[in-house]
Amino acid sequence: MRAMVYLVNQLPRRPLSLKEIASAEAVTEKYLEQIFMKLTKAGLLKTVKGPGGGYQLSKKPEKIKLKDVMHAVGESYAPVFCVADKGKNSCPRRKNCPIRPYWQKLKAVIEKFLDTHTLAGISKRRTICEK
Repeated sequence: MRAMVYLVNQLPRRPLSLKEIASAEAVTEKYLEQIFMKLTKAGLLKTVKGPGGGYQLSKKPEKIKLKDVMHAVGESYAPVFCVADKGKNSCPRRKNCPIRPYWQKLKAVIEKFLDTHTLAGISKRRTICEK
């Protein structure tokens, strides 16, 4: 998510190299390459080949929801495994668990939050983290 926001904050949209983004966000190029492959496949990023090439957002930041980024990289936003999409049959107590409905409600709140906030919104609020 930080690397995507970094791209937003480098407008006008010139292509950025993995090396530049990785250095700015203190992650390895190898890790970022794996993440960016997923984001490119999901249509959130595009690559520019050749000298001066690199990565760019493929959509306006206002059109990229946090939920899109999470989904593209395969991250779950479920608070516990038993309410994650992949974990529906993971717990033998799921039918009688008194806590599971609360986890499901929390997941719905998180999903709504991620669905209503965009990269543009995060970019505008970056100064909060810098203080």
